[in-house]
Amino acid sequence: MSVSYKNGAIVYSDAFHKKALYDISNNLLTAQFDGTGAISKYAVINKWDFIECYYSQLAFNGKVFDLYTPKKVTMAGRTQITETETEDAELRITQFADGTTNALFEEYEITAKKDVKFEKVVNFGLNITSWMKNFFSTRFTFRNLMRLIFGTLGSEIKGHRKNTVYDGFTAIRNTVIESFYFDFAVGNPCEPLETNHLYTNQFAATLEVPAGETRRMRIVLSAGTKKDFSYADVAECYRNFDEHKKAAEKYIAELPCPETCKGDEFLEAYFKSLYNCSLTMYKEVGRFRGFLAGIVYQSPARTYFRDGYWTVLSVLPYRPDLVRNEIITLATGIDKDGKCPSAVKYNFKNWWGNHYDSPSCFAAMLYDYVRASGDETILDEPWRGGTILDAAVKVVDKLSEYADGTGLLYKGGAYNRRDWCDNVFRSGYCTYDEAFYARALYALSVMLKDRDKAASDKYAAKYEKVCKAVNDILWDAELGYYVNYKNETFTEDNLSVDTVTTVLFGLAPEDRARSVLSKMESLLESRNNKEQKAGDYGVLSVYPFYKDNRSVVLKSSLPYYYHNGGDWPYWSAAYAYAKLMYGMDYKYPLTRWFEYNVAKNNFTPVEFYAPPHADGSLLQAWSSVGAFVLSYPDGRFFE
Repeated sequence: MSVSYKNGAIVYSDAFHKKALYDISNNLLTAQFDGTGAISKYAVINKWDFIECYYSQLAFNGKVFDLYTPKKVTMAGRTQITETETEDAELRITQFADGTTNALFEEYEITAKKDVKFEKVVNFGLNITSWMKNFFSTRFTFRNLMRLIFGTLGSEIKGHRKNTVYDGFTAIRNTVIESFYFDFAVGNPCEPLETNHLYTNQFAATLEVPAGETRRMRIVLSAGTKKDFSYADVAECYRNFDEHKKAAEKYIAELPCPETCKGDEFLEAYFKSLYNCSLTMYKEVGRFRGFLAGIVYQSPARTYFRDGYWTVLSVLPYRPDLVRNEIITLATGIDKDGKCPSAVKYNFKNWWGNHYDSPSCFAAMLYDYVRASGDETILDEPWRGGTILDAAVKVVDKLSEYADGTGLLYKGGAYNRRDWCDNVFRSGYCTYDEAFYARALYALSVMLKDRDKAASDKYAAKYEKVCKAVNDILWDAELGYYVNYKNETFTEDNLSVDTVTTVLFGLAPEDRARSVLSKMESLLESRNNKEQKAGDYGVLSVYPFYKDNRSVVLKSSLPYYYHNGGDWPYWSAAYAYAKLMYGMDYKYPLTRWFEYNVAKNNFTPVEFYAPPHADGSLLQAWSSVGAFVLSYPDGRFFE
């Protein structure tokens, strides 16, 4: 096995049977190609996981393909290309999606060394269980229950299959249950094989190639529900195959590359992988305009305040229009009283209400957008009889109700894990929440300066008070960093990577900022921390691990896992930027997580990980912060 980087792509070489799982996404779908011509995953926004299993069997001249044949897999944008060679022919498999169509495209290009008959047999199974879960969670009504009980869904559950031969290709159409379809268009000759009681689940396609010639077999597949936004006609997609392919190629060609990456194959591939990740998580469906957090956050589709804050940083220099849409969509999820949920769903309803960091993230995102884009018109964008700026004021004022006499937010009660670190009870004063709150106050003071000087001065005074309190109450001179959180009876004095917000947002004076970063370098950078036993895997989110077993829940209960020491690439990159701000070596936290994951075949940005435990999900939008770091190399973005 080997991994290299070329022209912004990740290149993986190994035996043909070795999986190269590569996640892709466009405006409607997410999918995963596997580097062998199969499809591992396929889902559509607000739908369900369609594929339970998918097998691709290849043969030349009746001889089953040797799975130990060497191959090269190239991955960029929404495209995966697998190349291999046998004694009979050279084979190039191109799998891709364009930007807007709910369809997956495959092209098998065969260059024959001698007369060749190539055959591909596809066997697949559909995830009916996932459909049932979706049915009962989104459409479980009394009427539908009666239809199930009395069999009026009977004709729809039987399934419907139709095969149509066109000029040059065959369309295999499966209406599986109700309007759930799973269709293929396959170049002729194509022969449908096995059919179960719901759908045709096996077909064979063949291609004859004379010696010395190159010919192509093409396949298009689409799954979704008919008569809504997800439907795609595979016949039309097949007829326009070249246009869809050009769109996928154009997308890759137009991925930006900042000056900091040019001439460095690794950094270019790193940047484009991350930028592609955030950009392809942007969705426009119906009135919804926003960034999904990742591939596991699309049903129900939702955009998060905090994930969104970090995600848009990488997109801001290149597509500020998308950031503008994200802000407007988030504003629709603000409660009438000013509370902010964790996320806003596709139907603009709230997802997990009243979070401590969401209001601050909203105000800070608005400020960053205006400052970076120069577009102040968003401040006057209508919002519930007022403006978007009014929305930012309202959410910060509501959040301020948690502040006590110190000026700091106080997280009270038994259920206080309503911020990014939602598997840890962090009660009292939490440095991360305080730093973001300070940033929000500062943002309002600047945005209101030429509009309402009295209000601007009020928020500036609050900002100064919070900064002073953070340094008076949460700084530990002996440890040399800001503690994680503290209350009247307990202090969690481990070093948490999220306290780097004190440095990013300018709360820490220079001497304390350098002390924090030096401590993070020795304690959180795993290469330097000889006490932790997981090896050189990146940046620990906390160290030492949480000492109160009752404060950690679920995945974070275990050391090294999730919030209790796992590497979160977005925090690693944020920490890297803080080091860049102070002229310190930042490349390790910026890139180690990426190198480590590519080495274990995670070819798109992972949500979180640590050696003893399972990885988080892939194609995770806020893990793209490293692209932001490379786009703003002067270290002055947060000034």
